[in-house]
Amino acid sequence: MKFKTSLLSLIALCICSFAIMAFMNQAAQKKVPVKKPIEASQSSEGIQWYSMTEGYSKASKENKVLIVDVYTDWCYWCKVMDLQTYGNKNVIKKMNKYCIGVKFNPEVEGNHTVNGETLSSDQLATYLNKGGRMPGYPMTFVWKSLSDQTQIAPYSGYLDTTIFNSVLNRYIQE
Repeated sequence: MKFKTSLLSLIALCICSFAIMAFMNQAAQKKVPVKKPIEASQSSEGIQWYSMTEGYSKASKENKVLIVDVYTDWCYWCKVMDLQTYGNKNVIKKMNKYCIGVKFNPEVEGNHTVNGETLSSDQLATYLNKGGRMPGYPMTFVWKSLSDQTQIAPYSGYLDTTIFNSVLNRYIQE
């Protein structure tokens, strides 16, 4: 009797193991292959990205919409968004014409000047999210009226090209 119970337990364990392996294999096949994000400063065909300090200053002087892409190095969907959304020719054209793009990794410590105020990376993340914590990554902030922090619009998660284009269209007049 003990032998049958042990044998059945072993068979059940094997079946579960095979099911888990098949699921993991299927999930791995569905992932979109992504490359490490390329900054526009390395490519003349991409979005021109700035630090927060440079981007805020430039957007203020040129009266452009500030788009802040908050990412981390370990975030899979951040890399997909870099490759697919920010790599789209229509998005590149609109961003470079009407917006100033900022790449911000809150896990990299630094000082950022916004509206005459110097902020650490943690403080900037809190400032952008109006006092709250980042709900996840990627996180996109659209800021049209730079003198008014309450006008920062947050967009959480991966935004595909269609959604991101509609977001841009809300803030620019083409």
